[in-house]
Amino acid sequence: MYRLMVVEDEDMIRKGIVNSIPWQSLGFTVVAESANGKDALEQLEKNPVDVLLTDIKMPIMGGTELSKKTRQLYPDIEIIILSGFAEFEYARQAIGFRAFDYLLKPTNKKKLLDTFAELKESMDQKREMREEVFYSNLYISAGYETMRNEFLQSMLEGDTSLFNDFDEKITSLELDFSGHYFTAATIKFDRKSIFKELESSWATDKRLLTFSYRNILKEELSNIDNAYYMVKDYDTIDFIFCFSSMEEQNAQMIPCLESISENIHNCLFKYVTVPYTIGIGLSYPSIHHIAKSYNQAKRSIQNNFYLGNQRVQIYQDNNESKYEQNFIRFYPEEMELVVASISNGSYADTKKYLTSMFQMLIEQNLLPEIVKNYCVALKLMVQSKITNSYEVLEKIIGDEYNDFVKEALNVKELEAYIVNVMVALAKEIDQTVDPLEIKEQHKVIDKAKAYIAAHLSEKITLKMISENVYLSETYFSFLFKKITGVTYIDYIQKLRMQEAKKLLVNTNYKVYKVAELIGYSDYKYFSVQFKKYVALTPKEYRNQGRREVKP
Repeated sequence: MYRLMVVEDEDMIRKGIVNSIPWQSLGFTVVAESANGKDALEQLEKNPVDVLLTDIKMPIMGGTELSKKTRQLYPDIEIIILSGFAEFEYARQAIGFRAFDYLLKPTNKKKLLDTFAELKESMDQKREMREEVFYSNLYISAGYETMRNEFLQSMLEGDTSLFNDFDEKITSLELDFSGHYFTAATIKFDRKSIFKELESSWATDKRLLTFSYRNILKEELSNIDNAYYMVKDYDTIDFIFCFSSMEEQNAQMIPCLESISENIHNCLFKYVTVPYTIGIGLSYPSIHHIAKSYNQAKRSIQNNFYLGNQRVQIYQDNNESKYEQNFIRFYPEEMELVVASISNGSYADTKKYLTSMFQMLIEQNLLPEIVKNYCVALKLMVQSKITNSYEVLEKIIGDEYNDFVKEALNVKELEAYIVNVMVALAKEIDQTVDPLEIKEQHKVIDKAKAYIAAHLSEKITLKMISENVYLSETYFSFLFKKITGVTYIDYIQKLRMQEAKKLLVNTNYKVYKVAELIGYSDYKYFSVQFKKYVALTPKEYRNQGRREVKP
């Protein structure tokens, strides 16, 4: 229930507003009345409210001055003007102090009811957003964001060991790398200038400054589904963007980075002009190449030394850029199919897709270095897809893989080696010995499903499930996919989305609370996953679902 103050100098009109409107059913309660602006301000100091409904023309202090002072002292209070003056100047002043609406007397009762219904909806949305931000900050303060940032920064720095059990890791950290265009970017502020600003207005407190960065970053990136930031230092912010189309990337990425930079500069740097440069790398068709894009982003910033004060620097069209653009342009679609075939133990399909891939590469007559890089990328992709596969990879691929690829003298020799290794790996997975009979296998999977259902609100890991059914992680993961046809990660997500749909329609829980109840720490990540699963945002689904169940 929102608290309302009515300010009107005519007693009859004021009492009529207070007593004739069904405030409770609208979601408001009148907690204060006043006949002039001066008295209203004094009451506000003792009795805070959420909404101020005020007349314009009043003795001692009018509604215009009251609204201005209210906006200065209590910026979160919503203001609605009620006036007998239709002149544009009054309406213009109301806009100046951000009044929610400007109503003319005598006011149509329906118009007043509709205005307050709209205000209630607007205030509910703002309150929910504040609560979600607060809740988000809770998990951040618990160190969850630190773990994510360390993981993301290590990816940018090129730590390929992160691609072991990659799907498991990104799911547990609630990271979403679905998309077809993966780009790294970095914003670099002038370090000397920031240090002067720190001395002037931040008491040299770098942590407070970087915390302020994060508040701006969260707001600016709230409308981009899969974008991640890392405040590396008080002068550097790194980004990973994942877009489903090049059109989406072109429309959103650079404007977003420019807006972030300008907002940080204008809101946080008050005493010193702080120059900055935005560096952007090339977009790659797989997250496995994000370290390349990041190196390009950093190097593009160095171009500012030669190109002057151009704030946005995209990786330049030099020889290396042309090489990388060809790498991206001819990226074989078959690579994803090869990886999927290997992880399913389909060695015949593995050979078929690899043969097709090399045929395409030969037809394009690409540089040998590009073809070899595809082969190295293939290993990384396989490494990230096959859960807990260190022993299998070591046994089949070994350390010599990269060396052989690098030293291969011709494409036929390289093709024969890659096909032989990858087919052998697929066979090894296919020939996993089943220590359980079919009936027992189903019992094990049913037990695993029951465990998942009972712990849906918790962070469920592969280790937790496999230990509960007394199987190794590798074998359980393989068995679950074999019996159910889906990975255990996809199965858990499906259950969570089904439960979320029930909670959204049948309860009044906020979105962040629904996310928490089904095991998500980051409500934004939950919202993105929900929209992918249902094709509606959680709020849209709730509204639609409730309309459908009405008699």
